Amino acid sequence: MHKLRKPIVAIALALVGSLSAGTIALAESASGSGATFPQNFLASATVAFNAATGHNVSYANPGGGSSKGKADFKAGLTDFGGSDSAVTTAQAASFDWVYVPYVAGALAVAYRLDEIKGTTLSLSPATINGIFGGTITKWNDASIVNDMKTNPAWANSQAKSALKGASSVWSTPSLNTALVTVTLIPSVLKSSKGKTVELYDETKKKSVKTATIGAKGQIAITAGVDIANSYSVKVADKVVGKYSVMAVNLPDKAITVVYRSDGSGTTNNFCNFMQNAANSDWAKNDAFTSCIPGGSAKVASFGSTFQGQSGSANVSNYIADTNGTIGYTEVSFVTDATRAAKGIQSANVKNAAGKFVGPTAAAASAFISGASVDATGFVTFDFKQTSNSAAYPIVAVTYLLGKTEKSAKNAVVSDFASWMLSTYAPANADALGYAPLTGAMQTTGLAQAKKINSK
Repeated sequence: MHKLRKPIVAIALALVGSLSAGTIALAESASGSGATFPQNFLASATVAFNAATGHNVSYANPGGGSSKGKADFKAGLTDFGGSDSAVTTAQAASFDWVYVPYVAGALAVAYRLDEIKGTTLSLSPATINGIFGGTITKWNDASIVNDMKTNPAWANSQAKSALKGASSVWSTPSLNTALVTVTLIPSVLKSSKGKTVELYDETKKKSVKTATIGAKGQIAITAGVDIANSYSVKVADKVVGKYSVMAVNLPDKAITVVYRSDGSGTTNNFCNFMQNAANSDWAKNDAFTSCIPGGSAKVASFGSTFQGQSGSANVSNYIADTNGTIGYTEVSFVTDATRAAKGIQSANVKNAAGKFVGPTAAAASAFISGASVDATGFVTFDFKQTSNSAAYPIVAVTYLLGKTEKSAKNAVVSDFASWMLSTYAPANADALGYAPLTGAMQTTGLAQAKKINSK
């Protein structure tokens, strides 16, 4: 270890004033592995934390999945673990440790179907159950057709945003109302602050509604629209999406389901949704082949129409590269500019209130607002929120697993977890495609973070 130079100490004091003096004075390293759901968030957060403090916190890329994160942490191979799912008795370490919930996000039902030319799919839990359970095998299945009839079929004809790092999600809370959510990655948010997001009616050649870009990386506009007209979504006069209602002709094409082949908290949370919102025959497990009704034998019977991929990035890449596919992944992997340009999209999912909602940070936060958090920091979702029309119902909260034993490394881990909860996530999570924790959940997370390095 060595003392930091004065300029680095000054930066640390200015940007991370809440951190303990001891960890600012001396540089330490701390490593983690596990869940790939928060990969895009942690890739940014670790860089910012290290720049501010002089420490070297790292997280394996790829993380290996929640099951590996738990195993590495238990074996003492890492200083902290990453998991989106509960640690079972068999997975638990012999030393004293705690959960720290630190950020959340939406799980997208991601697909690529070139034949529908940028149309956003609207899917009910029952239809999602049929697709991922292997009983709906064609894209023109009556269940998908019927879901699409219940919601206006808006299509984005501009696959590649004119402003790299800016993307848009279009959903329809009611027939003649659009909720447009624009996401700006942190660098674009910084360069666009004070500029305008605009919903523009291309048919009538007039602005419908505008919003000024401030500190938040997701900007939502709700406005009345005419399904006979075409609209552009602009950021600083650059078009990031072009929307109009399309006549949808779903193709007589086989569906290829893409699932996580590794031990995955993303899988666990997706299966939790399936079990509680669609079909109680699903189990909740880190392994998709243990979740699905019928188990691994059932998946094997589907042959090449079910494809396993390790990690969120590989699932997302497979979907982006392959027409006719559908899978589940954290939404930031879908809005990534390179994948989006290939045609990957996120479906609007029907919630318990009967509304089709897109996977935005605000919609994920709306759903999480109905969740409960226990004294250990673990979160339980409520899938029966029949009056919560704004909620997107497939989400995950991700956890840092930390050691309570006192050590220089654990002090840094504690500070890192606290800083993510109190400083970094509130300012940056939505821009990165995630949802910051607020209220009682944030308070509990901060209390759990303080238990690291406490004994």
